[in-house]
Amino acid sequence: MNSRNRPVLLFRLQPANRFSFPVVLNLLERSGLDRFFRIVLAQDIATLQHFVRSQAPGMVLYSFMTPHLPELLPEVEWVRSQRVRQQLLMAGGPHTSGDPLSVLKAGFDYAFVGAAENGLVPLLQDYLQGKLPEEKTVFYASGPVRLDDSFPLNRYLKTFPPLEITRGCHWNCRFCQTAGVKAQHRSLDSIKQYYRELKKRNYHRRISFICPSAFEYASTTPRQLNPAAVEELLSYCKAEGTIFLEYGIFPSEARPNSFSEDMVDLVVRYCSNKKLTIGAQTGSDRLLRRMRRGHTVVQVERACEITARKGLRPLVDIIVGLPEETPDDRHETLRFIKRLAVKYRARNQIHYFLPLSGTPLQQAEPSRLDYRTIDTLRKFQQDGICTGWWEEGIVRSRRIVEIRKRLQDRPLQYRTVSFRGDLPPSFRVQPGTASPSLRAEVES
Repeated sequence: MNSRNRPVLLFRLQPANRFSFPVVLNLLERSGLDRFFRIVLAQDIATLQHFVRSQAPGMVLYSFMTPHLPELLPEVEWVRSQRVRQQLLMAGGPHTSGDPLSVLKAGFDYAFVGAAENGLVPLLQDYLQGKLPEEKTVFYASGPVRLDDSFPLNRYLKTFPPLEITRGCHWNCRFCQTAGVKAQHRSLDSIKQYYRELKKRNYHRRISFICPSAFEYASTTPRQLNPAAVEELLSYCKAEGTIFLEYGIFPSEARPNSFSEDMVDLVVRYCSNKKLTIGAQTGSDRLLRRMRRGHTVVQVERACEITARKGLRPLVDIIVGLPEETPDDRHETLRFIKRLAVKYRARNQIHYFLPLSGTPLQQAEPSRLDYRTIDTLRKFQQDGICTGWWEEGIVRSRRIVEIRKRLQDRPLQYRTVSFRGDLPPSFRVQPGTASPSLRAEVES
């Protein structure tokens, strides 16, 4: 097929999907579907606008999380107002999986729910054959994903993002989009396979992993850790020549109830990061129980104590403005923040509650912070005790609530389709170069 006759498959690249789209591109390459599209990577709005104005047929793919709705919706509205009929919009990612109808109401033609590995290939095959529904549609991907067969290497993006070694979580926190998905782990053989591919390209000297609870990697139950597997993972990477090996820090934070002397010793022995991220979320035991966190304030402090004693700096994640948060809860949290900073030199990363789609609290509104709390947090910022992310979070949270309410009132007619797709059988990255850019093809 002449490249000019191929439909465009445009990936709207943004910081929020820098880990997910490489996996999708790998999937398309392994299946051979990329040969039937002109692959366009739109890292800026200008590339997206050029495609829309070219009137070339194709599909624009978005993947995003709820916090990014405020910036994304104006862009989607512009595309809808300027596009031709043959240009389609499809969304996936955490927000879409949690609330697909809001995505259709926001202007997308299709919403993809679930893991791309379980349905994107047959969906795109249907597109090429002209079989996709003309009306708005929610596509549901069913079945478990074999994480061992999912990789982020591809010839289109010359990036090497952290490797996902755990998908899902043992716990069921009420505010978290990871909650409720049964945890599954990548095998060490699969990790070593990926590592060998990195080493061929000399990109193995710095590596990190995606894991919602770093010290629970390879654990089969919530409270049964597998330190031997964690050590084998870290020792293998170190022995193979990794200089910058990061673990227990974004994007592989650690839960307070998973800390132990032995686990932190592994980080000290094998890793280069000098900090550990601890997901505390609040300094109120009452709120921890209400949020179903599965740990206590005492366990948070113990995690900070072990971390500091081993020569690492604790980075403590705290959420303020949680639904049901009372002035007493906030007072306890503020005292807790200061205590951790004074006793353990902890750096507290303060976030504001965001109602994420698909969570038990997706319809909840954040509690408003009183002036005393705001003044105290600003003083903490000046003293270097905490970050100021919570202030931007207040604005973002309110905009999300406003968007959600506005979309709820929009009428919607749609249909649903279920896909059961399997990953291509083997992992390989074919040699070659990416397709020429859309701009070059159109201008030629």
